[in-house]
Amino acid sequence: MKFDLTIALADRPGQLLKALKPIAKYGGNIISIIHERENPSDGFVPVSLVVDFPSKWNLQKTISDLRNMGITIIRAEEIVDTSRIIAILVGKANLKDIIQRGIKNAKIIGFEVSDPVSEDACLKLEIEVPTRLLDETLENLRRMAESEGSLIILPI
Repeated sequence: MKFDLTIALADRPGQLLKALKPIAKYGGNIISIIHERENPSDGFVPVSLVVDFPSKWNLQKTISDLRNMGITIIRAEEIVDTSRIIAILVGKANLKDIIQRGIKNAKIIGFEVSDPVSEDACLKLEIEVPTRLLDETLENLRRMAESEGSLIILPI
């Protein structure tokens, strides 16, 4: 699991190395470090890390150790990989239904509704979904469109 971890380190030699020890102790694999020594604030330097931990428990133990060492945690949050898809729905299109049934674990980034020439509406949705839920979301959208007798165009 990837996490974005930002800490405030005292602007003294050896502080970054000291902060990396609990990360290694709990199985953290550092993907990137941004150490902004050029802009210290009140003697502290913000350090942003992207760390891959085996679990949230490992992150929590690391944070506990860092705090016990007197290191301030500015931010610690999971990085969720997302995918964006565009879905086009022709026919009955109830946006509330789509949100509740079709994409409950996703976020609508944008949408367009055509002024239909026929009785069928055309709805274009841009959706952001956690990558691990992409297949499930696509299948939910297909089922929902089928139950409404609508045509849905989704990415392959």
